[in-house]
Amino acid sequence: MIFHQPVLLVEVLNYMNVARDTGYFCDCTTGGAGHLLAMLKKTRKAKFLGIEWDQDAIIHAKNRIRPYKDRCFLYKDNFINLGLILDRLGIKHLSGILFDLGVSYFQLTTAKRGFGFDRNGVLSMTMSPENPSLRQKLEHTSRSELISILKAYGDVRSHRRIGSEIYENRKKMRTTFELKQLVEKVTPKRFQNKELHKVFQALRIWVNNELENLKLGLAVAIDRLEPKGRIVVISYHSGEDRIVKRTFRQMHNNGQIRLLHKKVIKPSDEEIEVNPRARSAKLRVGERCGLS
Repeated sequence: MIFHQPVLLVEVLNYMNVARDTGYFCDCTTGGAGHLLAMLKKTRKAKFLGIEWDQDAIIHAKNRIRPYKDRCFLYKDNFINLGLILDRLGIKHLSGILFDLGVSYFQLTTAKRGFGFDRNGVLSMTMSPENPSLRQKLEHTSRSELISILKAYGDVRSHRRIGSEIYENRKKMRTTFELKQLVEKVTPKRFQNKELHKVFQALRIWVNNELENLKLGLAVAIDRLEPKGRIVVISYHSGEDRIVKRTFRQMHNNGQIRLLHKKVIKPSDEEIEVNPRARSAKLRVGERCGLS
Protein backbone atom coordinates (compact mmCIF):
# COMPACT_ATOMS: atom_id res chain seq x y z
CA MET A 1 0.00 0.00 0.00
CA ILE A 2 1.61 3.28 -1.15
CA PHE A 3 0.23 6.50 0.29
CA HIS A 4 2.70 9.13 -0.77
CA GLN A 5 6.38 9.31 -1.54
CA PRO A 6 7.52 12.16 0.73
CA VAL A 7 8.28 15.29 -1.27
CA LEU A 8 11.17 17.66 -0.47
CA LEU A 9 12.23 15.32 2.34
CA VAL A 10 15.76 16.69 2.73
CA GLU A 11 14.42 20.23 2.93
CA VAL A 12 11.74 19.26 5.45
CA LEU A 13 14.26 17.59 7.76
CA ASN A 14 16.51 20.64 7.53
CA TYR A 15 13.90 23.37 8.03
CA MET A 16 11.94 21.53 10.72
CA ASN A 17 15.19 21.65 12.69
CA VAL A 18 14.67 18.16 14.14
CA ALA A 19 18.42 17.83 14.66
CA ARG A 20 17.99 19.73 17.93
CA ASP A 21 16.25 16.52 19.17
CA THR A 22 14.21 18.23 21.89
CA GLY A 23 10.60 19.30 22.32
CA TYR A 24 7.43 18.35 20.46
CA PHE A 25 6.91 18.35 16.71
CA CYS A 26 3.66 17.88 14.81
CA ASP A 27 2.92 16.54 11.34
CA CYS A 28 -0.54 17.98 10.71
CA THR A 29 -1.09 15.94 7.53
CA THR A 30 0.43 12.58 8.41
CA GLY A 31 -0.85 10.63 5.40
CA GLY A 32 1.26 7.48 5.02
CA ALA A 33 3.79 8.85 7.56
CA GLY A 34 6.63 9.34 5.07
CA HIS A 35 7.85 12.64 6.50
CA LEU A 36 6.93 11.63 10.04
CA LEU A 37 8.89 8.38 9.91
CA ALA A 38 11.95 10.17 8.52
CA MET A 39 11.84 12.70 11.36
CA LEU A 40 11.51 9.93 13.92
CA LYS A 41 14.53 8.14 12.47
CA LYS A 42 16.54 11.38 12.65
CA THR A 43 15.88 11.81 16.38
CA ARG A 44 16.15 9.87 19.64
CA LYS A 45 14.47 12.10 22.24
CA ALA A 46 12.10 14.47 20.44
CA LYS A 47 8.40 13.62 20.62
CA PHE A 48 5.97 13.77 17.73
CA LEU A 49 2.26 14.16 17.11
CA GLY A 50 0.61 13.09 13.88
CA ILE A 51 -2.80 14.38 12.82
CA GLU A 52 -4.66 12.79 9.91
CA TRP A 53 -8.28 13.05 8.78
CA ASP A 54 -8.24 9.87 6.68
CA GLN A 55 -8.98 6.65 8.58
CA ASP A 56 -7.14 4.44 6.06
CA ALA A 57 -4.05 6.62 6.36
CA ILE A 58 -4.13 6.51 10.17
CA ILE A 59 -4.21 2.69 10.14
CA HIS A 60 -1.28 2.56 7.73
CA ALA A 61 0.70 5.21 9.64
CA LYS A 62 0.24 3.39 12.97
CA ASN A 63 1.89 0.30 11.52
CA ARG A 64 4.80 2.29 10.11
CA ILE A 65 5.61 4.22 13.30
CA ARG A 66 5.13 1.23 15.62
CA PRO A 67 8.85 1.07 16.59
CA TYR A 68 8.55 4.68 17.82
CA LYS A 69 5.14 4.49 19.50
CA ASP A 70 6.64 5.53 22.85
CA ARG A 71 7.34 9.03 21.47
CA CYS A 72 4.89 9.38 18.59
CA PHE A 73 1.14 9.78 19.04
CA LEU A 74 -1.41 9.74 16.20
CA TYR A 75 -4.82 11.39 16.15
CA LYS A 76 -7.61 10.93 13.61
CA ASP A 77 -8.79 14.51 13.36
CA ASN A 78 -8.80 17.63 11.23
CA PHE A 79 -5.72 19.81 11.74
CA ILE A 80 -7.96 22.79 12.54
CA ASN A 81 -8.35 21.09 15.94
CA LEU A 82 -4.60 21.18 16.67
CA GLY A 83 -5.13 23.59 19.57
CA LEU A 84 -7.73 21.34 21.21
CA ILE A 85 -5.46 18.30 20.87
CA LEU A 86 -2.53 20.14 22.44
CA ASP A 87 -4.72 21.42 25.27
CA ARG A 88 -5.90 17.88 26.06
CA LEU A 89 -2.28 16.75 26.20
CA GLY A 90 -1.17 19.71 28.29
CA ILE A 91 1.29 20.85 25.62
CA LYS A 92 1.58 24.63 25.38
CA HIS A 93 3.94 25.09 22.45
CA LEU A 94 5.52 23.07 19.63
CA SER A 95 9.06 23.16 18.27
CA GLY A 96 8.03 22.48 14.68
CA ILE A 97 4.89 21.99 12.60
CA LEU A 98 4.59 20.44 9.13
CA PHE A 99 1.77 20.63 6.59
CA ASP A 100 2.07 18.51 3.43
CA LEU A 101 -1.15 19.38 1.61
CA GLY A 102 -2.98 17.64 -1.23
CA VAL A 103 -3.96 14.00 -1.69
CA SER A 104 -1.93 10.82 -1.50
CA TYR A 105 -1.18 8.27 -4.21
CA PHE A 106 -3.32 5.75 -2.30
CA GLN A 107 -6.33 8.09 -2.26
CA LEU A 108 -6.01 8.83 -5.97
CA THR A 109 -5.70 5.17 -6.94
CA THR A 110 -8.38 3.67 -4.68
CA ALA A 111 -11.56 3.62 -6.74
CA LYS A 112 -13.98 3.60 -3.80
CA ARG A 113 -12.62 6.95 -2.62
CA GLY A 114 -13.65 8.68 -5.86
CA PHE A 115 -10.67 11.07 -5.99
CA GLY A 116 -9.38 10.15 -9.43
CA PHE A 117 -10.84 9.91 -12.92
CA ASP A 118 -8.78 6.98 -14.19
CA ARG A 119 -10.57 4.43 -11.96
CA ASN A 120 -14.32 4.08 -11.77
CA GLY A 121 -15.79 4.59 -8.30
CA VAL A 122 -18.57 6.27 -6.39
CA LEU A 123 -18.75 10.08 -6.25
CA SER A 124 -17.26 10.44 -2.79
CA MET A 125 -14.02 12.49 -2.58
CA THR A 126 -14.34 12.86 1.20
CA MET A 127 -11.26 12.77 3.42
CA SER A 128 -13.48 11.61 6.29
CA PRO A 129 -16.70 9.52 6.15
CA GLU A 130 -18.35 11.97 8.54
CA ASN A 131 -18.40 14.57 5.75
CA PRO A 132 -21.01 14.78 2.96
CA SER A 133 -19.88 13.11 -0.26
CA LEU A 134 -19.53 14.91 -3.59
CA ARG A 135 -22.81 13.42 -4.76
CA GLN A 136 -24.60 14.69 -1.65
CA LYS A 137 -23.13 18.17 -2.00
CA LEU A 138 -24.06 18.35 -5.68
CA GLU A 139 -27.69 17.73 -4.77
CA HIS A 140 -27.79 20.96 -2.79
CA THR A 141 -25.71 23.30 -4.92
CA SER A 142 -26.78 25.88 -7.49
CA ARG A 143 -25.57 26.23 -11.05
CA SER A 144 -23.82 29.53 -10.28
CA GLU A 145 -22.09 28.12 -7.18
CA LEU A 146 -20.80 25.12 -9.12
CA ILE A 147 -19.45 27.33 -11.91
CA SER A 148 -17.72 29.54 -9.32
CA ILE A 149 -16.18 26.50 -7.61
CA LEU A 150 -14.65 25.23 -10.85
CA LYS A 151 -13.21 28.66 -11.61
CA ALA A 152 -11.94 29.54 -8.13
CA TYR A 153 -10.63 26.14 -6.99
CA GLY A 154 -9.46 24.66 -10.28
CA ASP A 155 -8.98 27.50 -12.73
CA VAL A 156 -11.02 25.34 -15.11
CA ARG A 157 -10.80 26.71 -18.64
CA SER A 158 -14.43 25.95 -19.59
CA HIS A 159 -15.87 26.41 -16.10
CA ARG A 160 -19.24 27.71 -17.33
CA ARG A 161 -19.84 24.96 -19.87
CA ILE A 162 -18.58 22.15 -17.63
CA GLY A 163 -20.34 23.53 -14.54
CA SER A 164 -23.65 23.72 -16.38
CA GLU A 165 -23.24 20.18 -17.75
CA ILE A 166 -22.52 18.77 -14.28
CA TYR A 167 -25.41 20.74 -12.79
CA GLU A 168 -27.90 19.46 -15.37
CA ASN A 169 -26.87 15.84 -14.74
CA ARG A 170 -26.11 16.01 -11.02
CA LYS A 171 -29.12 13.95 -9.85
CA LYS A 172 -28.55 10.99 -12.17
CA MET A 173 -24.74 10.98 -12.03
CA ARG A 174 -23.43 8.16 -9.82
CA THR A 175 -19.77 7.41 -10.63
CA THR A 176 -16.44 9.06 -11.37
CA PHE A 177 -16.53 7.71 -14.93
CA GLU A 178 -19.91 9.36 -15.49
CA LEU A 179 -18.44 12.65 -14.27
CA LYS A 180 -15.42 12.11 -16.52
CA GLN A 181 -17.66 11.52 -19.53
CA LEU A 182 -19.57 14.75 -18.87
CA VAL A 183 -16.35 16.74 -18.81
CA GLU A 184 -15.06 15.06 -21.96
CA LYS A 185 -18.37 15.67 -23.74
CA VAL A 186 -17.98 19.47 -23.63
CA THR A 187 -14.16 19.72 -23.79
CA PRO A 188 -11.97 19.65 -26.93
CA LYS A 189 -9.89 16.47 -26.96
CA ARG A 190 -6.53 18.26 -26.67
CA PHE A 191 -7.62 19.90 -23.38
CA GLN A 192 -9.45 16.93 -21.84
CA ASN A 193 -6.73 15.52 -19.58
CA LYS A 194 -5.78 18.90 -18.14
CA GLU A 195 -9.43 19.88 -17.62
CA LEU A 196 -10.21 16.58 -15.91
CA HIS A 197 -7.36 17.10 -13.45
CA LYS A 198 -8.60 20.60 -12.68
CA VAL A 199 -12.28 19.63 -12.36
CA PHE A 200 -11.60 16.73 -10.00
CA GLN A 201 -9.20 18.88 -7.97
CA ALA A 202 -11.70 21.72 -7.65
CA LEU A 203 -14.52 19.42 -6.55
CA ARG A 204 -12.27 17.66 -4.00
CA ILE A 205 -11.22 20.99 -2.49
CA TRP A 206 -14.87 22.04 -2.27
CA VAL A 207 -16.08 18.76 -0.73
CA ASN A 208 -13.45 18.89 2.03
CA ASN A 209 -13.50 22.66 2.57
CA GLU A 210 -9.72 22.53 2.14
CA LEU A 211 -8.89 26.20 1.63
CA GLU A 212 -10.93 27.46 4.59
CA ASN A 213 -9.48 24.69 6.75
CA LEU A 214 -5.99 25.74 5.67
CA LYS A 215 -6.55 29.35 6.72
CA LEU A 216 -7.77 28.24 10.15
CA GLY A 217 -5.07 25.58 10.52
CA LEU A 218 -2.21 27.97 9.75
CA ALA A 219 -3.44 30.53 12.27
CA VAL A 220 -3.74 27.91 15.04
CA ALA A 221 -0.37 26.36 14.17
CA ILE A 222 1.59 29.60 14.25
CA ASP A 223 -0.08 30.57 17.52
CA ARG A 224 1.16 27.35 19.13
CA LEU A 225 4.80 27.56 18.00
CA GLU A 226 7.46 28.26 20.61
CA PRO A 227 10.02 31.05 20.02
CA LYS A 228 12.27 29.97 17.11
CA GLY A 229 9.83 27.12 16.38
CA ARG A 230 9.43 26.40 12.68
CA ILE A 231 6.40 25.98 10.42
CA VAL A 232 6.93 24.24 7.08
CA VAL A 233 4.16 24.06 4.47
CA ILE A 234 4.22 22.13 1.19
CA SER A 235 1.41 22.99 -1.23
CA TYR A 236 0.53 21.69 -4.68
CA HIS A 237 -2.24 24.03 -5.77
CA SER A 238 -2.00 27.74 -6.56
CA GLY A 239 -4.91 28.54 -4.24
CA GLU A 240 -3.22 26.76 -1.34
CA ASP A 241 0.12 28.43 -1.96
CA ARG A 242 -1.54 31.84 -2.22
CA ILE A 243 -3.10 31.37 1.23
CA VAL A 244 0.23 30.25 2.73
CA LYS A 245 2.11 33.13 1.12
CA ARG A 246 -0.40 35.77 2.28
CA THR A 247 -0.63 34.32 5.80
CA PHE A 248 3.14 34.17 6.20
CA ARG A 249 3.58 37.68 4.83
CA GLN A 250 0.90 39.11 7.12
CA MET A 251 2.33 37.40 10.19
CA HIS A 252 5.84 38.49 9.19
CA ASN A 253 4.62 42.10 8.97
CA ASN A 254 2.93 41.71 12.38
CA GLY A 255 6.16 40.46 13.92
CA GLN A 256 4.82 36.96 14.62
CA ILE A 257 7.17 35.06 12.33
CA ARG A 258 10.23 35.72 10.23
CA LEU A 259 10.49 34.25 6.75
CA LEU A 260 13.49 31.97 6.38
CA HIS A 261 13.10 32.16 2.60
CA LYS A 262 11.31 35.01 0.85
CA LYS A 263 11.00 32.94 -2.31
CA VAL A 264 9.24 29.61 -2.58
CA ILE A 265 11.37 26.44 -2.48
CA LYS A 266 10.78 23.89 -5.25
CA PRO A 267 11.98 20.33 -5.85
CA SER A 268 15.16 19.80 -7.83
CA ASP A 269 15.09 18.38 -11.35
CA GLU A 270 16.60 15.21 -9.92
CA GLU A 271 13.76 14.76 -7.42
CA ILE A 272 11.12 15.40 -10.07
CA GLU A 273 12.72 12.79 -12.31
CA VAL A 274 12.49 10.21 -9.50
CA ASN A 275 9.07 11.36 -8.28
CA PRO A 276 7.07 13.21 -11.00
CA ARG A 277 4.30 13.97 -8.49
CA ALA A 278 6.68 16.42 -6.83
CA ARG A 279 6.61 18.67 -9.90
CA SER A 280 4.01 21.13 -8.57
CA ALA A 281 5.24 21.16 -4.95
CA LYS A 282 6.07 24.49 -3.30
CA LEU A 283 7.60 24.77 0.16
CA ARG A 284 7.46 27.82 2.42
CA VAL A 285 8.96 28.10 5.89
CA GLY A 286 8.66 30.53 8.77
CA GLU A 287 10.19 30.83 12.24
CA ARG A 288 8.29 32.09 15.27
CA CYS A 289 9.49 35.33 16.77
CA GLY A 290 9.62 35.91 20.54
CA LEU A 291 6.26 35.56 22.25
CA SER A 292 4.74 38.55 23.99
